[in-house]
Amino acid sequence: MFTFPADPQEIVDERARQFTACGIPARVVAAARDEIDDMWGMGPGGWVPVWARHAERADRDGDLLLSALCWGAARFPALATPGRRFAYEQQLECYLAAAPRFRAAFKRQILHIPWADGTTDGTTDGTTPVPVHFLRRPYGRPRGVLILSGGVDTWKMDLHRLASATALATGLLVAAIDMPGTGESAVPLTSGADRILAGLAERLRAEHALPVGFLGLSFGGHWAAKLALLGEVDAAVDLGGPTGAAGEPVDVLNLPYGMAGIIGNALHLDALPTPAQVAEQLQAFSLRAQGLLDRPDGAPLLAVNGADDQYIPRGDTTGLAGRPGTAVWLVRGATHCAPERFRPVILAIWGWLTARLTARPATALAERAARLPLTPHLVTPHLSPRA
Repeated sequence: MFTFPADPQEIVDERARQFTACGIPARVVAAARDEIDDMWGMGPGGWVPVWARHAERADRDGDLLLSALCWGAARFPALATPGRRFAYEQQLECYLAAAPRFRAAFKRQILHIPWADGTTDGTTDGTTPVPVHFLRRPYGRPRGVLILSGGVDTWKMDLHRLASATALATGLLVAAIDMPGTGESAVPLTSGADRILAGLAERLRAEHALPVGFLGLSFGGHWAAKLALLGEVDAAVDLGGPTGAAGEPVDVLNLPYGMAGIIGNALHLDALPTPAQVAEQLQAFSLRAQGLLDRPDGAPLLAVNGADDQYIPRGDTTGLAGRPGTAVWLVRGATHCAPERFRPVILAIWGWLTARLTARPATALAERAARLPLTPHLVTPHLSPRA
């Protein structure tokens, strides 16, 4: 793990919409921005101490979930310092303390999934522990299982609001996880780590006797696309994931807002990646280079992103459009993961997923209704939700 150049005010400005969407009030985000003057230091204006003060204030006020979310902001964007590792421990402690008050029924479980990549990193007896946060409606039987994963810097507890809303709105059992290389994952980010996620899907399908879907945001969308192409899940949604589908170059080392350092930490590197390492990793993670785009089989896949993504080439989304069983939605005037239109996007995603994981005439009708608010915001007719 390592620190890297990053301007704290720029980071807060760029992530403000994300922090508020996760549940941190805008006034708290604005106050933190005004107080922070150091990304990595532990002085009064340091990133971790500032967010820690807001977390402790929320704790004193009895709002344990907000405290957990502020501790999550404190550990952002990577566990590169002792202060951030402490903040992450505090986030988990506060989150679990808040769980009895969640609207959705909650259970935490650590599953041991087979994993052997030629190293001993994160393995015990050929398995790796995968902490899973399950959320479901407090009544009735789930209609399917949905694995939910964020990306390299937004992890399972940060996505609580989305996980809870998805469980309550769809009736699916949501299994929130940290993707390999992040959060509580014990293994580094590697191109072959989809085997852990495939093993998790297989385990959940066997234990619950239900279809299993995958919703991945940002880099989590890479895993969604790969698992669908391999047919390891019953349906998947890739929201803003890098895929290499069009073979467009990505200048990783010059991505904004410290993204090269964030990815390097997920890879468990000790410093920023070199140009040679970047080229090697881009090739390794490219789904086109892996030959997966030529497969005639697989599972239904929905690929969604903003048309003006600041990190991912447009072709990483649109390049999936020719695959059978794949729909592509490109959202006009939106950036990475389309936060500017997130409500109509997620509503349409819920409709798409439930229609495929719980196929009934009613869910097909609900899918058509759920996508109506999104349709005017799509870039071109040939990328419409009817694809």
